[in-house]
Amino acid sequence: MLTPFLKSISYLFHPLLMPWMAAVYYFTVTTHQYSPLKISYWLISIIILSVLLPLVLYFILNKFEQVQTIHLKTSKERIWPLGLNSMILGYLCVYVFPESICIELHYFFLGIVVTILTGLVLALLKFKSSIHMMSASSAFFFIILLNLHYGYSFSSAFVVFVIMMGAMASSRLHLNAHTVRELVIGLIIGVIPQLLFLKDWL
Repeated sequence: MLTPFLKSISYLFHPLLMPWMAAVYYFTVTTHQYSPLKISYWLISIIILSVLLPLVLYFILNKFEQVQTIHLKTSKERIWPLGLNSMILGYLCVYVFPESICIELHYFFLGIVVTILTGLVLALLKFKSSIHMMSASSAFFFIILLNLHYGYSFSSAFVVFVIMMGAMASSRLHLNAHTVRELVIGLIIGVIPQLLFLKDWL
């Protein structure tokens, strides 16, 4: 009973889905007046570029035996996916969400790019930081900052952040996907870039 529940957490908060989820929350709370058509275009762009395209690239990498499973169990398997993902999210940051159009999401995606590149450097050094924690902590911490920015309950958002990170960590540990150290490093490199870019849009 416990294992299926913890597995569902890993799939529900999958790294590929977190940027989209954070963007959905942003458009829910923002006071900027974006047209529904524009919001739909942005959300569809995120799905295509940060979810569907990485899946296609995974199957290509798998075909060429650069990755063995979609779980990317070794640090070596993470090098190509992280490198390609950094370019995809960099494109979203620069061309889909330029600073002049949507400053909050621009810096959110810029922070994610920094997080992924840090994870890539660690993978090159043969350290396997948790991609789930990197992505989830980036997205949920961005949501906390949005709550602070728009005057919503910071404490409630922080409690949710702690619960979500705890659930994610429990899931990855129970499934033997990571060690505590790998989870903590993933959390740190997910949160710090979002915090560093806070001054640019808050």
